[in-house]
Amino acid sequence: MRFVSFFSVFLTLTVTVQPVTAQLKRAITPEDLVDIRSVSDPAISPDGKRIAFVVSEPRDASRPQLPRARHIWMVPVDGSEPARQLAASARSENSPRWSPDGRSLAFLSNRGEDNQQQVWLVHADGSEPEKLTSARVGVQSFRWSPDGRMIAFLARDGRTEEEQKKQELRDDAIHVDRDYKPTRLWVIGLSDRKTALVTRQDTDVADFDWSPDSASFAVAFNPDPSGEGLSDRLGIVRRADGQLVRNLADNVWSFAPNVRWSPDGSAVLFFESWPAKGSTWPSLVSSGGGPLRPLLKTYPGTAWVCEWAADTRHIVAEAAVGTGAKLLRIDAGTGEASAVADLLIEFDGGTFSVNADGHAIAFVAEKADSPPDVWALTADQRPRQLTNFNPQVALLRLGAVRDISWTSRKDGQMLHGVLVTPADFKTGQPYPMIVEAHPGVTPWWLGWQGSWWQWAQLLASNGYVVFLPNVRGVMSQGWEFGGIAETWTPGIPFDQTMDGVDSLIEQKIADPNRLGIGGWSNGGLMTAWAITHTNRFRAAAPFAAIIDFQVQWGDVTGNVKWGMGLEENVFGGTPMSARQRYEANSALYSVQNCKTPTLILHGAADTTVPVSQAYMFYRALKALGVETEMVVYPREGHNLVERAHQIDIQTRVLAWFDRHLK
Repeated sequence: MRFVSFFSVFLTLTVTVQPVTAQLKRAITPEDLVDIRSVSDPAISPDGKRIAFVVSEPRDASRPQLPRARHIWMVPVDGSEPARQLAASARSENSPRWSPDGRSLAFLSNRGEDNQQQVWLVHADGSEPEKLTSARVGVQSFRWSPDGRMIAFLARDGRTEEEQKKQELRDDAIHVDRDYKPTRLWVIGLSDRKTALVTRQDTDVADFDWSPDSASFAVAFNPDPSGEGLSDRLGIVRRADGQLVRNLADNVWSFAPNVRWSPDGSAVLFFESWPAKGSTWPSLVSSGGGPLRPLLKTYPGTAWVCEWAADTRHIVAEAAVGTGAKLLRIDAGTGEASAVADLLIEFDGGTFSVNADGHAIAFVAEKADSPPDVWALTADQRPRQLTNFNPQVALLRLGAVRDISWTSRKDGQMLHGVLVTPADFKTGQPYPMIVEAHPGVTPWWLGWQGSWWQWAQLLASNGYVVFLPNVRGVMSQGWEFGGIAETWTPGIPFDQTMDGVDSLIEQKIADPNRLGIGGWSNGGLMTAWAITHTNRFRAAAPFAAIIDFQVQWGDVTGNVKWGMGLEENVFGGTPMSARQRYEANSALYSVQNCKTPTLILHGAADTTVPVSQAYMFYRALKALGVETEMVVYPREGHNLVERAHQIDIQTRVLAWFDRHLK
């Protein structure tokens, strides 16, 4: 039975969300959340019998300078044996990828003497892993050739010997937009271990896939390595000489191109972008060139990952829909999509893997009362959970997680979100409520809501109702509803959020006199906007928030893709030509309205939203006499990675809301 026939008859997978009852023993602490083991990147073997995956271990509190260790584990699909660690080392491993014949497993690791992430190979016979690549600054990603004889990989150019000498002599001035190091495509042969450069031009390669005959590549690239904005190009490149044979598309989503060449060689699948809106959808184009064929343009959700089915007539996609996710089967000819399974995933990291003939699929799923684990879906069995890496969660007093909906008062649109309530929640009794605004275009989902930046379970465990609204901008109600442009023009999302707050007050769930708001990244932006446009919130905690888009436009320190090109797409020009739109969507220019006690949080080394944004907001609030505190985390970027800082931010957020709402 082929892939299509199996999935067309298989029962829908539904992970039931069960409210956690009061027998769980104690309230959640920040330490509980930062010490959770996370599971990701499942790779099922071609024969569908084994799944390799990655486990990220908690950071060692006694050695805070070390990052979280990541290791590859293996588990049989039939659940006959418990999961075991594979290819262990004192360093880290990730990105397991099976050879086409299933006899070998390649992966990335920094276990070598150069301390760089390289491709390693381990055979099924249990031999010691062998280092394959020696990229100067490490390998970013790789793919096996269809014939199994080669591995192609992406690696950024390193410093030349002359540049290294200049650096040692402190004669290392950086020529902006000239001294950029591009990411190139390389190939290594497994018979002779010889490495060859494919893309010799100074183009920046974001993603690629092999042609079925292993002679060419479909490549998502930017011809200007220092280029800005949301779009790359898609082209066909010959393996032998690296020449661009033809250009296939111009508007390729630069952050996750998802380039996949069809098994029969006829078409290339990729993610197309709409730069003016900052949204994306999957599209097809003939490998010989021709018009683009968008997929899912009318689907009420947003695809994140796509893979070809073995028959080439169908595509398997993982899509965010409302507050959940679905595994879709898309007809490549008609574009018609049908749901295969309902999944419960974290949208930032949800992935799946299908075996060679389509009889089995591996995926990572989570439940409201447990973090992600590895699951398998096969033709002869119902979906089964294969791992349980965090049994200690059963000892915690968790909140109940449920889907909620409300109506936008301005246009009548139905909106969706997630509500997390304390374990002892009583209907009809208003609770202090905190709005946690969504980060970026990522929607909130009916799954595990606990991490250093997901505060819902921590807050609910300590007596709060937490409202997580999916408003305009999130990519879970179709490409027209979601997009970066929507999140960066916060007026409509703010109104929709407040409509949700009012609905919960009317239902006597939220106490109108004890409202708080907080969030990370775009959630920080929305928090800052909210407290400069209403005084209904009694406390706020914006983290990594953009306060002034004009300053953000000019400060592209190290993160060019999120630099000038993006703001210009959203606001229709530069601050010189569209100043009013920049100011109209920046919280700094309405800060005089703010009276809400505010805890400002930011990473000192953040290159996505520079820390200068936080200092501007802090100084403005102090000048206005608003109660405010600011905490900066040394060495941290847009994400906090150090254990002590992850604990600190949760501890401070909880204490801040307790001070002002209880």
